[in-house]
Amino acid sequence: MRVLFLLFTWVFLLYASSLENLLLNVQNAASNQIKTDKVREEIFKKDLQAAKKELETIRTELALQKQRTKELKATFEIQKERSIELNKKLQERSMGLKDLFAVAQQEARDLSSMLQGSMTSARLVGRSAFLDTFAVVHTMPSIDDLTGLWQIYLEEIVASGKVESMDVKKITLGGEEETSHVTRAGIFTAFDTDGFVIFDETFQGFVALARQPESKFYDSISDFNSAQKGSVVPMTIDPSRGVLFSMLKERATVSQRIEQAGVIGYVILTLGVLSFLFALGKGVVLFVADKRVQMQLHKETADVNNPLGRILSSFEKYQKNDVATIQSKLESAVLGEIPNINSGLAMLKLIAAVAPLLGLLGTVTGMIETFQSITLFGTGDPKLMAGGISQALMTTVLGLVVAIPVLFLHNILQAKSRRIITVLTQQSSALVARTLEMNQERIS
Repeated sequence: MRVLFLLFTWVFLLYASSLENLLLNVQNAASNQIKTDKVREEIFKKDLQAAKKELETIRTELALQKQRTKELKATFEIQKERSIELNKKLQERSMGLKDLFAVAQQEARDLSSMLQGSMTSARLVGRSAFLDTFAVVHTMPSIDDLTGLWQIYLEEIVASGKVESMDVKKITLGGEEETSHVTRAGIFTAFDTDGFVIFDETFQGFVALARQPESKFYDSISDFNSAQKGSVVPMTIDPSRGVLFSMLKERATVSQRIEQAGVIGYVILTLGVLSFLFALGKGVVLFVADKRVQMQLHKETADVNNPLGRILSSFEKYQKNDVATIQSKLESAVLGEIPNINSGLAMLKLIAAVAPLLGLLGTVTGMIETFQSITLFGTGDPKLMAGGISQALMTTVLGLVVAIPVLFLHNILQAKSRRIITVLTQQSSALVARTLEMNQERIS
């Protein structure tokens, strides 16, 4: 019992000591918190005073800026009214000049566009840059600008009347750039040692033609090069400044036209060549036969190397027979010569009639192909339609080209053969008449 009492007393004393320590700690913490709060309060008070001073400064600055804004607005209104007044005076004083400057700028734009495609720009560089700047500037052009404009006009006029040679850049047919000695005749024609060249405004140099013009135009270059100084030489010019020369490469040659005609075109040409060869040979045969017949007319003896000689030989063979027999034999001899004389003429006439029909056949088939292309691709490309129709009509052209000369040759050869046959008929009739007269003389 006593032990329990002592234990209880010890625990109570221990617990009382812990409470005192706890109370002491709480009091110390409260004292420290009060000190900290006082320090923070002092800091807050200082910050508040500084903020108040800064606010006062800002308010003062704001008031000054508001006052300055009012002054600037007043100044702006005054300047605005002044500007309006000055603009009115400027418009009144420059009313005529504004139209002049507008015309000058438009002329600068037009001149710049023209100089881009002028071959004089290959040597006179830098003009387009000045004109482009002059054309887009929004301020009044100066006297120097206007002077520069008419000077460029005058420079171009003078250059367009000159024939001069210059070393400029050129694009060859192989696509390579080189320096070439080009001769310029005005603003329409330029050429070098390889032939005519055209000016390319994108390249600002010259480009060789893909195909040179015909010799009658091309020969003017050699005439110019061989001419003496001061002499006048005709020169081929392109008024379109290269457009017509550029179109030469799109112009089909004779061989290309024939290829366009296709198989029918080759058939027509083959018939034409054979007809011309046959007509040439037949013409030689008829010419020789006609000459021999004319010579036989002046001979007394019959020569069997010509139709009339063979008829005379037949007459001599049967001249002792009666007149009816002689007439029958001579008619038979004449009729025997006619097929040889007229041989092949019917074929020429047939070819002259068939060639246009073959051409028409090729045209019809070509038109069918053209309309099929139109059905597939539409009519949006006129060049496609024109090209197809041109190819289709080429066979008709070839047919007429063959038929017309063959028809003339046929008529010429037929006239020659009729002349020979007429001579044979006349001579055979004369022989019969002479025999009949001789018989009547014998009877009388």
